Amino acid sequence: MTGGGSIFDIDGETVVEGRNTHGFVVHCDPRNSDNLQINWEGNRFHLTELTSAMCPDDPLLTPESPDAQFDTFIGMGEGRLNNVNGYQIYFVFTDDGQPGVGDTAVIIITDPNGVEVRNVEGPLTFGNHQAHSN
Repeated sequence: MTGGGSIFDIDGETVVEGRNTHGFVVHCDPRNSDNLQINWEGNRFHLTELTSAMCPDDPLLTPESPDAQFDTFIGMGEGRLNNVNGYQIYFVFTDDGQPGVGDTAVIIITDPNGVEVRNVEGPLTFGNHQAHSN
């Protein structure tokens, strides 16, 4: 799966923590080379190792072209936040067709002690996620 975009932390109709941008190239087989970066409020998370990946096909999503065997990417990994190693990430990206307005993201980042430092989820405001065939 490839893509990226912006998610806004919203409580009702109010933006509570601003814009979260992300860009990625991730594979269902975590032995491949993967890349994921999350940016928000002057912070930068960079994935250094994808440790777990699942790629299910949600029957409620219609990713359209190109045809892929999945439309949801669920991943876990390790990385660095602001150049400090030891952070963990859990993320879910969905592809629900073009031009990406139905795509969603869940991003949870924890520090080396397991304390949550970022938790954001919602639809893409800008951007697109694209599932690809293996």
